[in-house]
Amino acid sequence: MEPEAAKSWSIHSRGEIIAKYEIQERVGSGAYSDVYKARRLSDNVVVALKEVHDYQSAFREIEALQILNSPNVVVLHEFFWREDEDAVLVLEYLRTDLASVINEAKKEGRSIGVAQLKRWMLQILSGLDACHRNMIVHRDLKPTNLLVSDDGLLKLADDLGTRLSPVFD
Repeated sequence: MEPEAAKSWSIHSRGEIIAKYEIQERVGSGAYSDVYKARRLSDNVVVALKEVHDYQSAFREIEALQILNSPNVVVLHEFFWREDEDAVLVLEYLRTDLASVINEAKKEGRSIGVAQLKRWMLQILSGLDACHRNMIVHRDLKPTNLLVSDDGLLKLADDLGTRLSPVFD
């Protein structure tokens, strides 16, 4: 169990990353990755640094995000990858996800309007359409992997990357 804790903090000691980014706090973690909120030193833009602990997962996600160009898929700004260390993806930072938005509305005793639900549904379908047009399958579509910007724009994130080969008859 101890190696996992040490591994998740390795991002703080990587010179090429700390030269460009100020790591502020860990904002999430999963089976294969940890996500940190950071500030890009060159222009003060807030980004997400996703440290991916699994080589295959990192490769698939980087490949998929480099191909996809959709307003409803999270943006990959750059990535850091060395053979002997975890990959770190620099992604646009979105403060919340759909699960949190739904839970907050429930807690406050309010509902989410039908018009907003329809907008989000169209945005999910738009992101999935971009994936499918590029033969990419989102492998874990759930509310926590649907990020929402402060102005309500929804974007697919996390576990993008199973690239399918075209099928020929």
